[in-house]
Amino acid sequence: MSMNALQQLSSILQSELNHSSQLAQLLQQERDALKSADLEQVDYLTRQKQPHLVQLEQLGRQREQLLKAAGFPGGKSGLQAFIANHDPQQADPVKALLAKLRQAAKHCRDSNQINGGIVNVNRQHLVRALTILRGRDPESGAYGPGGEYTSQVVRQPLIGRV
Repeated sequence: MSMNALQQLSSILQSELNHSSQLAQLLQQERDALKSADLEQVDYLTRQKQPHLVQLEQLGRQREQLLKAAGFPGGKSGLQAFIANHDPQQADPVKALLAKLRQAAKHCRDSNQINGGIVNVNRQHLVRALTILRGRDPESGAYGPGGEYTSQVVRQPLIGRV
């Protein structure tokens, strides 16, 4: 038995939800690894996230193709119009699935932003430590007119003095 377009959309959305949920779990594990500075685990999780991201992109393209094949525009408006064009009894489960998917995507986005913030703070600490080790005042650094880094305090690097 072949699936109709609404069933195909439901299948695609369910797959997107599954991959989004797995990605959300990996992002939480990544946050824990970042907090504990477990670089091996961060590297491992980065590799684990990649297939889910690729699959989500492919599923998004499939969803857009399905909408266009059914005569609807792509994107959020096309998706809403496609669902609204079906009997509410059949469309309501798809609407519920779509709501879950939106929530999972929001959770992934928020988690990714938090993880990015942790990475950025760690990077700032590293840059500050390197500046100090180079014998520069971390508060007095600036960029010259050509975009090159300059410092008002130029001394022998700390490592050279040890």
